Amino acid sequence: MINITGKRTFFIGLSLLLLTLCASGIQAAGNGGNLEEATPNTVVLTVSPVVEKFSTPIITRSSPITRFTATARPTKTVTPSSTLRPERIFIPAGQLTVPILLYHRIIDGETTNRYEVSLKSFQDQMEYLSKNGYETITPLELTRVLLKGGDLPPKPIILTFDDGYRSVYEYAFPVLKEHGYSGAVYLITRDVGAPPYLTKEQVIELFANGWEIGSHTVSHEDLIKKPALAHEQLIESKEYLQSLLNVEQLTVAYPYGRADKNIATLAAKYAYSAGMGLGITNNHSTATLYFLSRREITSNCDLNCFEKIVTGQKLEP
Repeated sequence: MINITGKRTFFIGLSLLLLTLCASGIQAAGNGGNLEEATPNTVVLTVSPVVEKFSTPIITRSSPITRFTATARPTKTVTPSSTLRPERIFIPAGQLTVPILLYHRIIDGETTNRYEVSLKSFQDQMEYLSKNGYETITPLELTRVLLKGGDLPPKPIILTFDDGYRSVYEYAFPVLKEHGYSGAVYLITRDVGAPPYLTKEQVIELFANGWEIGSHTVSHEDLIKKPALAHEQLIESKEYLQSLLNVEQLTVAYPYGRADKNIATLAAKYAYSAGMGLGITNNHSTATLYFLSRREITSNCDLNCFEKIVTGQKLEP
């Protein structure tokens, strides 16, 4: 996995970040646990690559959020694929093209809203990826290569799941395992263990099988509308996951896919490796490190639509 963050020299990193942030706020319409209707926009957030490590600052919390206690410390093991994979190739730092797909719930049956994908459709999509030579990587791996360069599969792809629904473990996990794939799940940490969300044990098992676990904040607040909560939402969820999984590096998926330069600055300040948004491109660079574009897969996206998204083609309105 990637090892690019952790404790960093705060003032050096933050200065570099603020010098390159876009002057205008960004509004990437997304969605989350409340299944709100949304439309993605093209977003560019300029962020300079920072190699020095931030130090996690001490913050004063104006309103307390329940602190979680978690002591499980899993040892991560990756299940190897039974299929021979092509050799990896070196990718220089700076920019690369990788589809980052966004799912929410996988449903065994008829879907009831656009944010649910049927198990049959998901199986067909993963079969398409496998037959066409795609290999999964993690957001942390992508971040490492963007900043430092490194080896990647010839056709890398990232599969992300927001909110942490239990269906990720029940349906997505076994399907991906069949293809030697892994994913990244972004948890609303307050909801871990409460149906219909993942339990701690399920989260730990996913992590032990090569999945990346990231933050979707504590309670899925719109951080642009409620900026006063951003500090606590980012810090509390990060501390919870670090304790649960015994990890240092984490990425964050912004609730509703929305962030502005202030939210992105905080994500870097609190030593997140990258930030996930919502967009319409498969191209990424160090300039978009704290707002990486993800392509949402919805219930009405058939295999033709899926192929266009993965290959970077324009979708019909």
